Formats: sequence, C-alpha cells, structure tokens
Amino acid sequence: MLVKRDDEREERIIEELIAEDDELRKQHEIFEAEMAFKQELIDARKAAALTQMDLSRMTGLSQQAVSRLEKSASGTIETVIRYLNSMGYTLSINRKN
Repeated sequence: MLVKRDDEREERIIEELIAEDDELRKQHEIFEAEMAFKQELIDARKAAALTQMDLSRMTGLSQQAVSRLEKSASGTIETVIRYLNSMGYTLSINRKN
C-alpha cells in the first residue's frame, strides 16, 4: 500500500521527539547541519556548471568519491577542502549564534 508523504505531520513528530530528548535533539541538529552543508556543496558545483565528473578531474578524486561526499556521511576534511578549492571556495568556521 502506498501512502502519501505528509511533511508537516512528519515535522511535528520529529519536533515532539526531540523536545523530549536532549541527545536526540543534538543528533538531529548535527544531521540537519550536515544535510545543509552537502546541499551547499551541490549548489556550488551546479552554479559553476560542473558535473561530478568535471569536479573529479579537477580534484583528482574519483567521480564515486565526489558522489559519496555529496550524498553520504563519507569524506575527510581533506576531501571537502579539495572539493571546495577546486571551485575557488574555502572552508571557514563561524561561531554559532
């Protein structure tokens, strides 16, 4: 049976769960930050009109490594820096408000 996704309901359930559990809330914040960062990587690559294969050639990483970096939890800080530097970006750290 297929069920239509209900984003608002799912968000309410997540909010209820993390409101009751500080550790789960922290994990959820980390997950959201990681997903936002990976989306920024993808957006920067697309804004430069580059494919994953283009970035592979520019960084010396395999296309599979570029894909894993954009989609999963893999990738060292060195890999992230190589990815960003190849497009003229740098990595910086900002204090959380």
